[in-house]
Amino acid sequence: MAKATKAFKKFASSGKLKDTIKARRQHQQSRRKADDRKAQREKQRGGPKDDEGDGGDASDDGEDDEDDREMKKLSAGSVGGRAGGVAKTVEELFGAGGLDADADEGSDLEELDEEDEEDDDSEEGDEEEADLLDEAAMKKAMKDLEKKDPEFFKYLKENDEDLLEFGKGASKVKGKGKGKQDEDEEMAESDEDEDMEDGEDDDDEEEVGRKKISVTMKMLRQWQEGMLKQHSIRSLRKTLIAFRAAAHMNEDDGEQGTGLDTRYTIDSAQVFNKLVVTALKYTPVVVAHHFPYKTLVNGKVKLQPTKTPNQSLNRLILSHFSTLLHLIKSLPSTPSSISSGSAEEDAGSLLLVAVGESTKLVPWIMSARKHLRAYLKVLLDLWSSASDSVRIASFLAVRKLFVAGDDAVKDLCLKNIYRSLLPPLRNTTPHTLPSLNLMKNTASELYQLAPNLSYQHAFGFIRMLAVHLRNVVRSSTTGKAGDNQQAFKAVYNWQFVHCIDFWSQVLAGAASIENQKENAGLESPLKPLIYPLVQIALGVIRLLPSSRYFPLRFHILHSLIRIISLTGTYIPLSPFLLEILDSTEFRRSNPKKATLKPLDLEYVIRAPAAYPKTRVFQEGLGEELVYLLGEYHAVISTNIAFPELVLPVVVTIKKHIKKGSAGSPKVVSGLKTLVDKLEATKTFIETKRRNVGFAPRDRSEVDRFLEGQGVEVTPVGNWMRLQRKVREKKRKEVEMALREEREESGEESD
Repeated sequence: MAKATKAFKKFASSGKLKDTIKARRQHQQSRRKADDRKAQREKQRGGPKDDEGDGGDASDDGEDDEDDREMKKLSAGSVGGRAGGVAKTVEELFGAGGLDADADEGSDLEELDEEDEEDDDSEEGDEEEADLLDEAAMKKAMKDLEKKDPEFFKYLKENDEDLLEFGKGASKVKGKGKGKQDEDEEMAESDEDEDMEDGEDDDDEEEVGRKKISVTMKMLRQWQEGMLKQHSIRSLRKTLIAFRAAAHMNEDDGEQGTGLDTRYTIDSAQVFNKLVVTALKYTPVVVAHHFPYKTLVNGKVKLQPTKTPNQSLNRLILSHFSTLLHLIKSLPSTPSSISSGSAEEDAGSLLLVAVGESTKLVPWIMSARKHLRAYLKVLLDLWSSASDSVRIASFLAVRKLFVAGDDAVKDLCLKNIYRSLLPPLRNTTPHTLPSLNLMKNTASELYQLAPNLSYQHAFGFIRMLAVHLRNVVRSSTTGKAGDNQQAFKAVYNWQFVHCIDFWSQVLAGAASIENQKENAGLESPLKPLIYPLVQIALGVIRLLPSSRYFPLRFHILHSLIRIISLTGTYIPLSPFLLEILDSTEFRRSNPKKATLKPLDLEYVIRAPAAYPKTRVFQEGLGEELVYLLGEYHAVISTNIAFPELVLPVVVTIKKHIKKGSAGSPKVVSGLKTLVDKLEATKTFIETKRRNVGFAPRDRSEVDRFLEGQGVEVTPVGNWMRLQRKVREKKRKEVEMALREEREESGEESD
């Protein structure tokens, strides 16, 4: 007996020898069972048909492949399903009992390798169709595909139109036989077997490993044809293994040695992009053929039962999904340069495709809760930090997950999207504010989709705001002066202001008058939360009446006016606006002149120390005060009690103008125009209500006063419509200047 080599001793001591021998014996046993079953079938059918030539050999190979599949299904009983190894329904395959939802990414990838090696060793062909469909059948299948998935059919027509052609092109592809790429794949497969047999060789041979196959466009085209025309699981598996190699191609050798390495390698950027897009576009089509699902009216998805569930495809889907999440996390979410045509922008567009196509796999991962949580985390990370286009794509994916999921999934989405919203709100600048507004708009839409479930989350988060405010009020009355200043910062910050604005969007949208009409007059479950939110907002305004924090007051008043406008809830805001007119900033007849540029109140909540007591600050406050007074009275201008509501405001403004304590001539001019519009609206409402025939106690008739007419019919409403247009035009000019400034700074940094 030959002496054991040093390499063999090392291999045996590592514990791999036992696993190798065990795997080899299992493989041999599986082959024997398959051969026995094949011989038994041939005997029952009267033996093989020798007169069919090559066609008979192909049939035998197909039967062999079918036997191998059945053997593998029986041997995979421990994965999920019933006794005997075969699950009866798709729900059992994807349910908690039949799905390894807690498997991590590494185990998914190792399973994909093991399944592929078994598939290659046993030449599994049962997932292939017996023969290519004839031309007429394929045309019919393509018509069905165009109806079921028009987006994918459009992609094929624009990028791979030759795949939709049948007849000569298909026969040529079929008649070509095995090309050089097929020979390379066979050589790689034989190398894998030789590596298994040569486990006793030295360390150098063990490090060399198996031969790598360079993925080419020709290989991709063959896989595409197999997936499109035959819905081939084998072609899908090869595509996904190559896709995994592409997703992990930039990792270190140490990471590749943990089981993430594959026999494929990608040497071209063009092939990389084509491979990734192919894996993303074709996978849902193939999986939907084997595991069909139905989208219900409410947006939920239901997997339809199949006669022969495929557990290996089940694991293949989860493995591919883990790889897809890894790819999404590795792609840059924002381009590092502003220049067009950069590699970062190409990666950004690829990220958009990856996020968009990932939503098509949602029906088959709904029961895999660990994968679902990982998917949601990746989406929310992109939603809170990526570029605007990626944010929108990520939110659409979260929205689809929310609609398709059960109550537990919805709760998970609602809780985590608010938590993901909070950190970015701390950093508010002219450059980040548009993205923050986008996040608030999208998150509020999600909360409005399921008001009953949103109530408990909204109640808890609004209560947290109240607790913060209560702690600040307590510390301000009992603590020292220095401690009070620090306590105010817990409330007087951008994050707190944005939170009030966000919840005002949620409550105003959910409890709006339009939604109530659509729901046959039923009030939204979120409407009772308007009162506590308003109390918190007014408490923040009263907390510190300093002129430097007037910008913060304006932000909160904007949020409250939104609630009044959409829900019809009356909130008395006039006193908090007129307090600004009573402040020392407007009592100064001759404020300090300064060369400071006008302060844009939209981007600040606390005025810099140089601005108070200056003319530029006084005029900025006066302009915003006039606008908010006009906006507030415009939204209540159709109320039958408007003359009584506006009377104290008109009297107070006239008093300040007469005393000369209304600020600079520019501010006085704006206030006079406002008074004229308010008095004209007062006269308009008085004229309208002279003709009514009901008493003030008739609440239903009072609510229907001027029903169906917008606020634009009133003088102050029409005036504010023009003011909004002017402000919107100025806002666009400012945003354009900021965008140009950002581009210039990006070019300088390059």
